[in-house]
Amino acid sequence: MPGRYRFSFPPRRGHTDPWFRVGSLDITTTVLVTAMCVVSLFVWSASVDAWSHTALVASEVRRGQIWRVFTWPITNDLSGNQAIWNVVSIALFWYFGKEIERQIGRIKFAWTLVLITVIAGLVASGLNVNLWSIHQIEVALFVVFVAQYPKAPFFFGIPAWIIALVFVGIEILQYNADGNYELIIVLLVSIATAVWAVRSFGMLHELHWLPPIKLGRARAGEKPRHRPSKGTSGSGVVIDGGWPAPAASTPMHDQAELDRILDKIAAAGMDGLTSAEKKRLNELSKRLRKKGN
Repeated sequence: MPGRYRFSFPPRRGHTDPWFRVGSLDITTTVLVTAMCVVSLFVWSASVDAWSHTALVASEVRRGQIWRVFTWPITNDLSGNQAIWNVVSIALFWYFGKEIERQIGRIKFAWTLVLITVIAGLVASGLNVNLWSIHQIEVALFVVFVAQYPKAPFFFGIPAWIIALVFVGIEILQYNADGNYELIIVLLVSIATAVWAVRSFGMLHELHWLPPIKLGRARAGEKPRHRPSKGTSGSGVVIDGGWPAPAASTPMHDQAELDRILDKIAAAGMDGLTSAEKKRLNELSKRLRKKGN
């Protein structure tokens, strides 16, 4: 029992590891944001005034309350007919968020959420739109998930891309019917930012037409470019020495890469893999079997 709620950090933290652990619960970026969304429901229930200080109110942002640009997604409520849908949005954010975080890691996923939040928040402020709830980000992550696994079967075996088309289409039609044209822009900006961010962080390789933006350090697997040191060009001299050998691929790294490919197979089947991924799957399986022997 005493160790059940023990607070700990992973001994060797890889990009797929959680930030920390509480007992057996992994605290990832997705779990942290989901927890804050749930807490906001209790804050709303206790004091609407306190709750309102984190919602994005365009007029207040222009008066200097910049923090609202960062906090609006974790400001959720249970008012009116949207109560159940806000809870569903939090649950869907958790589901799609953890799948995307598993692909790109906790840090890159955190930056993805920050980019969506800030860019959509600034656009909403410029359009004089008040904004709160995780819903906008949840829809954006849903589209990212579908873009990664377009053929994954959903309800009654319907492909994911059709479900996304219907749901996003309904969302836009509702905004249009209510005259909330600015919210359509904010939604599309959120989706575009999410897609471009995860593309730049190593997902959505099939979207060849969308060039990734170089964000942060090179992705795993990229070879660093070494600059020649001064005075070596044209010397033609080879110096022997005790230089360290290139780092070999470790079983832990191979297993993590294999797990990512298997997750994709579970979601979209073998047809969802590219030819390069199928070849890589075969290589990793052989290598791990050899090391196991």
